[in-house]
Amino acid sequence: MAEDEFLRLLKTEEGKLFRIALAILGNEQDAWDSLQLTALKAWNKRNTLKGGTPAFPAWIKKILINQSLDILKARNRQIPIDPLEMISIIDLSVTQNEQAFSIIWDLVLELGSEHRKVIALRYLGDLSLIEIASELGISLGTVKSRLNTAHTRLRQKLQDNSAKGES
Repeated sequence: MAEDEFLRLLKTEEGKLFRIALAILGNEQDAWDSLQLTALKAWNKRNTLKGGTPAFPAWIKKILINQSLDILKARNRQIPIDPLEMISIIDLSVTQNEQAFSIIWDLVLELGSEHRKVIALRYLGDLSLIEIASELGISLGTVKSRLNTAHTRLRQKLQDNSAKGES
């Protein structure tokens, strides 16, 4: 793959890759570090890409997720993120989207780290359950269980918040 083609494809995916790294790592600086290391690894391994240009987004996303998880493991960190910072980074329109996102992200932050990772990979990383299992090195059943538990807890927290708002 030529340099100009690689850079064009990377630029196209950059925003999505950054959001995935941010969701996994929890802060902007670590996300940029992960993205830079991913770009370097992808450039060095560009000859291993099978499927050409159409396969690039999935290929580089897998490299990014592995890189981000490696950083997370090395630093043994949780995923602390300010929802308002996240909103400005992903450029949602202010008003209802900001308020809804803030409420949901606050609830996600109350989940345990295992559940946050699964939620982030599923909804921000757009990974399948099998891909999540592979990335985290856990069984498919464990992914399903964690996702179900996270959904149940989030649903309960939303119901609790709604009941408090009505009182």
